[in-house]
Amino acid sequence: MRRLIVLFIALGLMGCVTSPLIARDSVGELSTVSIFIVRHGETDPTQPKTLPLSSLGLQRADILASTVRGVSFTNAFATHTVRARQMIEKIALKNGLQVVQLPTPGSIVQGETVTDLTTRRAAIDPVSAALLKLPSGSVVIVALNSENIYAILNRLGIPTPKAGESCVVGTWCVPCLDNTCYPAKEFDHLWHIVLDQKRGKPISFTELRYGIAK
Repeated sequence: MRRLIVLFIALGLMGCVTSPLIARDSVGELSTVSIFIVRHGETDPTQPKTLPLSSLGLQRADILASTVRGVSFTNAFATHTVRARQMIEKIALKNGLQVVQLPTPGSIVQGETVTDLTTRRAAIDPVSAALLKLPSGSVVIVALNSENIYAILNRLGIPTPKAGESCVVGTWCVPCLDNTCYPAKEFDHLWHIVLDQKRGKPISFTELRYGIAK
């Protein structure tokens, strides 16, 4: 039976949030937004209409909650899928937050009701817009899907590689804008991006691993 092993991040997540890179305006107030992005955990294929988290996926959500337990979040966002919402429900509850799902399940987008069967690409525009509009000082947890993670990171200012090149480890880069290059069986990535809220541009970007399946 597989089990999950916690890999706490050596530099410390609170260290990320209070990094010297975080900018302040002329009166010393925070002028940045700190965003943590994760993919939902493993899903239950026996429920194809919603693909909720499996028992392993729920364990992974617990590991994520434990990993970021020292971070005080001001906002929690997820895509319209059940699995994305489930991934950060405990984190939101601990911080007294509601998980805001975008697009909103049950709303109408392009003439169709939003359900778990709605394309995950539908989340790219509303999630990106919401993150870019957050006020300075916001600290956000966001649960996404493989189909929209890279596109949303790109909307936040992380570039794709130049033609004929590929992403190099340690650089600010997303390899593509959909899930054609996403490692489908990997659920343990955690991205941390710090935006200069006044310019809408990133000043820090780190890709981490918070747990592995074994």
